[in-house]
Amino acid sequence: MGSNPIDPRIRLRRCGASALVVLASLLTACSGGDARPAPATTTAAPTRSAPIAGLFDVGGGRRISLECRGNGPATVILIGGLRAAADYWNRTDTKPTTVMQGVSERTRVCAYDRPGTVREGNAFSRSDPIPQPSSERSAVADLHALLGAADVHGPFVLVGHSYGGCIARLYASTYPDQVNGMVLVDALSEAVADAMSPEQYAQLQTSQQVPAEDIAAYPGIERLDADAVNAQLRAAPPIRPMPRTVLSADRLIAPQWQAMIDSGQLPPGTPSDLGAAVDRAQKVSQDFQAHLVPGAVHITETHSGHDIPLDNPAIVIRAILDVVAKAG
Repeated sequence: MGSNPIDPRIRLRRCGASALVVLASLLTACSGGDARPAPATTTAAPTRSAPIAGLFDVGGGRRISLECRGNGPATVILIGGLRAAADYWNRTDTKPTTVMQGVSERTRVCAYDRPGTVREGNAFSRSDPIPQPSSERSAVADLHALLGAADVHGPFVLVGHSYGGCIARLYASTYPDQVNGMVLVDALSEAVADAMSPEQYAQLQTSQQVPAEDIAAYPGIERLDADAVNAQLRAAPPIRPMPRTVLSADRLIAPQWQAMIDSGQLPPGTPSDLGAAVDRAQKVSQDFQAHLVPGAVHITETHSGHDIPLDNPAIVIRAILDVVAKAG
């Protein structure tokens, strides 16, 4: 998952076409220049229904940016994929209604910038940096500290896209009394590695390394310790039964794989047939996640690539609100 087969790679200095799917496309709209630091934000005193937009102290001298809006029967926590900041869920080029907007009309919803994420306009995360690479255990600890610092109370419905699904799962395992529903949006899992040969998985990790020039431009850019992520997921206690929906992309990567190699979006020497192996592994992973708790809903006709929240926000909104209603 540091070798993330699906998450787009951030190219801080190369701004191309808008993100559709996979690997080399941007998570954020490009401004045409290098990524740049975000302006400082201030912390507002939150209430259970008032909007929140600010930085909160999570300990160790670090602050994390959180925004919440809406009011209703549940608090939904949106957890973005690798390097996806809070505004991934509220992208200005997503029409007609973004996930953040649609959910906030019916219930409370929050999103946050993990350290090392990239915002729309190719700006740095508003949150203070941490050493990289990281794993989802540190991300879970940060999220728990953030919600406490901001006085945001559960039980929560967790919504995890891509790598964010790993964080949602581990959070629910670590704090079972705080989570009463979950939506996994084309989430990654340890089953991706299990479904590939060791050689294929090693090739995938190589193809997904963050270029040195990107790290030089943004030393705190989010990177993952893939082995640690997989080990933590395998060792985690089972998730207790709860309303749960799994949304799976239905557009394959393989047809685009060679074009990405030819265009330089993937490193030279990336095997041409690796895209098909990724598709097979991701299907196994999606089926695996759909059976982690009994009675989960698995939606496979999403008319979308990996970025379902951008390609088809309406189906994500419906899935979230359905789980909110079932969670009661």
